[in-house]
Amino acid sequence: MVGEILEVITQLFDVTERLKQATDERRERIVTYFHNIEECLVQIAKDLQDNQEPLVNWEELRVYASELTQTIGEEIGQQRAKQLTTLLQKTISNTPVVGNQQDIQTILTAAGTFRGLAFSIATNPSSPPVSSSSSHNSHHFSRRTFASISGATAIGLTAGWLTGMNRSNSSGNTTSSPDLFPYVSWKMNTFLSDNVSNTILYEAPEKFCNLIRQMTGGRFEIKLERTGETGEILRKVDQGEIQCGYNAIYYTPRYRSLMFGSAIPFGLNPQEQIIWLSYKKNPNDELTYIQSIYKEKLGLNVIPFAAGTTGGQMGGWFKEKLNSINDLKGKVMRIPGLGAEVFQKLGMTTHDQLGTPISVDESVRRLKEGKFLAVEWTGPYDDMQLGLHKAAKFYYYPGWWETGTVADIQVNLEAWKKLPSQYQEIFRAACHQVYINTLAEYEHKNSQALKELSNNGVELVEFSQQILQAAQKETKLLLDIYSQQDPIFKEVYDEWNKFKEQIQSWSKLNKID
Repeated sequence: MVGEILEVITQLFDVTERLKQATDERRERIVTYFHNIEECLVQIAKDLQDNQEPLVNWEELRVYASELTQTIGEEIGQQRAKQLTTLLQKTISNTPVVGNQQDIQTILTAAGTFRGLAFSIATNPSSPPVSSSSSHNSHHFSRRTFASISGATAIGLTAGWLTGMNRSNSSGNTTSSPDLFPYVSWKMNTFLSDNVSNTILYEAPEKFCNLIRQMTGGRFEIKLERTGETGEILRKVDQGEIQCGYNAIYYTPRYRSLMFGSAIPFGLNPQEQIIWLSYKKNPNDELTYIQSIYKEKLGLNVIPFAAGTTGGQMGGWFKEKLNSINDLKGKVMRIPGLGAEVFQKLGMTTHDQLGTPISVDESVRRLKEGKFLAVEWTGPYDDMQLGLHKAAKFYYYPGWWETGTVADIQVNLEAWKKLPSQYQEIFRAACHQVYINTLAEYEHKNSQALKELSNNGVELVEFSQQILQAAQKETKLLLDIYSQQDPIFKEVYDEWNKFKEQIQSWSKLNKID
C-alpha cells in the first residue's frame, strides 16, 4: 500500500497548472501544506530506519490526508480533490513495516517529490505573462508570492541524507513504482571551470544537480563535468552527446539572437529579465518566447531554462582613470559578448580579438603588468575573490553591457520529452530555486563586499556621460546592423524592444531615486 502514495503525487503533478493559478494567499497555503507533508514523511522514514514504529508521525500524515480536499478543492474541483483524498487515505490506511528498506525508500522518494511539487507551485506561477499586444496583461509577482518563494527556498534539505540510501532491497530488486518515478541518469557539462571555484555562480550547477537528486529521492541523477567552452557545450546538447549543459549563451557569437535571453547592453534589470524569460506571445503556448527561438527559428534541438544570474554587474577594473573617451582608443580589455563589440566600436581591442581564450588568472596577470587597460568580471564579491582589486584600483560602474545576466541549463529536447511530467516539473522548480538563491547571494554578498573596497584602496568611478552616451549609440547601431543582416535577430530584437518599452513604463513608476 505504501507504494501507492507515488500514484497520489503523480496525480497531483497532473493538476499543478491549476494549483499555480491560485491566489497568492491560497498558493502560499498550498505550498506550506505540501512542505508539511514532506517533513512528516522524512521523519517517518527516519523512525523506520531507526527501527521505531512511526505512530505519531503516521497519525499526523492521516490528518494531512483529511485536509487535502479543503486545501486544494477550490483549485482542482471538489470532486477531483475528494477522489485524491480518498486515494491518499487508502494509501496510508496501514502503517509501513519497520526496517523494510523498500518502504523507507518509497517514503523518501515521496518526501522528495512533495518537496518538488511545493517548489514547482511556489516558484513558477502561471498567471498570464506580459504580452506586447496588451499593456494590461502582465506577469504578477507580489510581495506575498516572493515571500512564499523565499520561505520555500529557506527550508533545509531535509531529505538530503537519503542520497546514501541503497536503491534496491536485499533481493536486488528496484524500489516500487518504477514506472511512476523511474531511475534516470543524465550528464551535464558546464563552462564554469575550477579556476573560478571561489565565485558564487560556480556553485550553481552543482546545487542544481543536488536539488534534482534530493527532490526525486535519488531516482533522477545528473552527473556534472566541468569541461568545455560555451559553444562546444551547446553543440553537444544539440546533438545529444550530453543531455544538458549549464551555459551562458552570450559567450557564443554564432547565436547572437539568443543573447537576448542572457545579456544585452543597456538591457533589462534582473526583475525585468526573469519576466522576459517567462514571456509568451500567446499565454497558451507550450514554450516561452525565448525557448521557441532555439528550435523553431534556429533548428536547435535544445530547450533552455534560466538557472542562475549574477544580477546587475560592475563596469570593471581599470589601470588608469578615464578622462575622456579617447583614453579607450588602442587599449585592450577583457570583456565578452556584445559589450565587447561595443567597446571595439569605441576604439578598444578586446581579449576575444587576440585569438586565444584567456583564463581569469591570465587576465589578472596581464592587468597587473599593464598589458590590459581593464578587466571586467561580475561584481565586488566575485572580483575580490579573484584578486582583481590587487591588479587595478579604479573600479568603474555601471556594467551597462550586463544589466541582468542569466545563465541557462540547456537541455536536449528529445531527452526532455522522455522525462516523466513530474520530473519535468521538478526540473523547472529546481531551476527557479537556483536562480533565486544565486541572485539573493550575489545581491547580499556584493553589498557587503562594496564596503570593503575602500579599505583596499579602491576608488569607485562612474563612467562619464560622454562614454555612456557613445556606448548607447553604438549599441543601437550594432543591433540595427545585425537586424538588417539576420531576419531571426530582427524578429527577436523587435519583440524584445516592444517588451522592454512596455515593462519599463511600469518599472519607472516604481523607481525611487
